[in-house]
Formats: sequence, structure tokens, C-alpha cells
Amino acid sequence: MIAWLRQPWQFWFEWGITAVLITGAVLTSLNLYPANIWFLFVANLGWAVLGVLWRKWSLLVVQTVITVIYLPPIIKLLI
Repeated sequence: MIAWLRQPWQFWFEWGITAVLITGAVLTSLNLYPANIWFLFVANLGWAVLGVLWRKWSLLVVQTVITVIYLPPIIKLLI
């Protein structure tokens, strides 16, 4: 069987949120607000979750800070 088909769910989650992060970067480069904020928020939150699961504290700190940076525009959009 192909090795990548036997990977744990974290493998697929990692690549899924990587795709979301790249999509957010493309949306930012095209100046497509607020979609870019939502994509980047979800992607960075996902990477923060992986930081906890993998016990990579530097990854957790960076992604948590970036996620918090995206909170004010999201709150502004919801109000």
C-alpha cells in the first residue's frame, strides 16, 4: 500500500491547514478582504492546535500570537 495513505489524521490535518494558509495568502495578495482574514485565522488556529499536539512550543507560541492578531478584525466583522 502507498505509504501516504496510511498516515495518521494529523498528516492530513497538517496539509489541509497548509492549503488553507496558502489560500489565505493568495487572497491577501489579491486584496480580497474579509475572506483572507477568515482563511488566515482558521489556518493559524489549526497550526496552533498542531503545536499543542506535537509539543512544539515555538510553533504554538507563534501561531497563537498570529491568531490573536487576527481577532480584532474578525470581531469587527461580526459586530
